[in-house]
Amino acid sequence: MALAILTPLVQVRQTEQTRTQFDCATTKVVITDKAGHRDSVRAEEHVILLVDDVAKTVIFSDGRRLQVIRFDKSWISATSEDVQYEFNRADGALTYAGSTTKDNVTTTIIGSGRCQKASREET
Repeated sequence: MALAILTPLVQVRQTEQTRTQFDCATTKVVITDKAGHRDSVRAEEHVILLVDDVAKTVIFSDGRRLQVIRFDKSWISATSEDVQYEFNRADGALTYAGSTTKDNVTTTIIGSGRCQKASREET
């Protein structure tokens, strides 16, 4: 009986040890277009990604899970809320873009930056 109880705990700890935190400094541009009037805002944004190589998942630090499209040693491609993310694991480059239209207002988001491995998360 003791072995049955310990096995799930060992699996949980192994999963926790495979999650790596990446801290990303990006520049984000939000463009809005309403009835021909275009406006844009540029801002620096800090993004934290938690990447689990065993489970092949990517999660924002606030707990929002991205839908993974590609996950390999070189690249991670994922989406969240109509925004497509591309993470180049070799050089830490993160790019993202997306566009939505609601009530005749189109909002386009474009961003890019660099990520650095911060740590392996130990929760």
